[in-house]
Amino acid sequence: MKRPAVIIGIAVVLVLSAGIAVLSLWPEAKPEPLPASTPTPAAPVVDLFVESYIDITSISFTPDEGTPYVLVFDQILDTILLDAEYVAFPGDEDLVFAVFFQAAALSGLTMIAKEADDSQLELFGFNEPVMNIRYDMMDGTFVEVELGAVPAAGQGRYARVKNSREIALLNDMRSTILTLELELLYSISFFPVEMFPDMDSAVFSIEHVLIETGDDIIEIRRRTIEELTEFSLGTSMYQLLQPSVVEGNDGVIQTMIFENIVLLQPDRIVSVLPDDLSVYGLDDPSSLMVTSENWSGTLFIGNRDAEGTGRYVMIEGHNAVLLDIYGDYSFLDLPFTQLRSTLIWIHSINDVSSVTYEMDGVTRVLRIEFDSDGEELHGWLDNVELSEVNARRLFVAAMLINPNGSTDSPVPPGESPEFTVTMKMINGGSEKVELYRLNDSQFLIVHNGENTGMFITRLSLQQNVLNKFDIIDAGGEIPLV
Repeated sequence: MKRPAVIIGIAVVLVLSAGIAVLSLWPEAKPEPLPASTPTPAAPVVDLFVESYIDITSISFTPDEGTPYVLVFDQILDTILLDAEYVAFPGDEDLVFAVFFQAAALSGLTMIAKEADDSQLELFGFNEPVMNIRYDMMDGTFVEVELGAVPAAGQGRYARVKNSREIALLNDMRSTILTLELELLYSISFFPVEMFPDMDSAVFSIEHVLIETGDDIIEIRRRTIEELTEFSLGTSMYQLLQPSVVEGNDGVIQTMIFENIVLLQPDRIVSVLPDDLSVYGLDDPSSLMVTSENWSGTLFIGNRDAEGTGRYVMIEGHNAVLLDIYGDYSFLDLPFTQLRSTLIWIHSINDVSSVTYEMDGVTRVLRIEFDSDGEELHGWLDNVELSEVNARRLFVAAMLINPNGSTDSPVPPGESPEFTVTMKMINGGSEKVELYRLNDSQFLIVHNGENTGMFITRLSLQQNVLNKFDIIDAGGEIPLV
């Protein structure tokens, strides 16, 4: 039985519960009388339970199949608590309240039989009742009501006080509510979207994500507004921490990971207290750990189901296997190169003191200084003063070492980089990009010692970086484009 049925059930509950908003026990509606010259006699009614709900300590539901459960009325807390031999998840408050108060309102029901004989009892399904409902009262007494196994066609189920021959009819909506399985009363959720007014606020509440799939680890943090204000223009909102510390691709991370996380919604319980997790691929699962404002949780992710339409998952702290047929788990297969920023690095010239280019065995050093007002820039290449335009555009050349594609190639063992650009910051820090030759036309990009999994072509390197030096050496001005 799938959880979408619960949504229908909640709607049904609200309709049924409206009549007992003040917790009074009202009879079921009677059919409209047919137009006639003489009054139509009122249908006989029967009361199965007439006690006040405030005298109930608990109502126990024992189905012919499935897990028994108890709804306990806590008068001190003025609430209804869900209890069972093993409670896998908290009870859904709306459903738990509705089931309790619908069970407590079994009076004024349409009478079907005053003194049903044995054949009628069997016909109504009381030889094997589908549900036994027991009311335990504060004075120590109890009442038991049974629902017949045979539904009345299009109308609901037959009901009686246990061992009674007086038979009542419950309408279809109430019958559905009182025969809900325990699993459908649970409130199952991974990400607590109810804590946030809309999807955007939920997405931007996530501060940290850790995804582990086999030996692969992806770790992401969201920078704070204060950090983004403090850092240089172009700093990404999301920073990758593993497998290496680099700027994230904000668009991909937000849409493919963060937005999918807040939409994860396990659909139904497959197994409570499972004996063998390997059946579901949960003996060695992938995992998703999420930290948000005032909340954190871990989801263990197993195999797809036999139909391939959902994923088996477990929520940390709950020993139950769930099936999620709605969630998008494609983030498990996202390559690191797609998650990192398409820019290898980005810095403001205001934060840089020098850029050293090591190319073809030649070292060229661009030195940058600002006047005391921080407005006029002075630049030198190999201690020869440059125009401000050439100094700025030679600095931008370093920013243009951008990838042309991705590659699975490792850093060539024992090889030295053919090109190196080192940027020193005013605050004393430094960053380095190294280019290793993969073939005659491609160079592997390594940033701060980490293989980026991306390459730049020789043509791009020539157009974006190397020819800038040729122009300066010839006494020209580097063009804007």
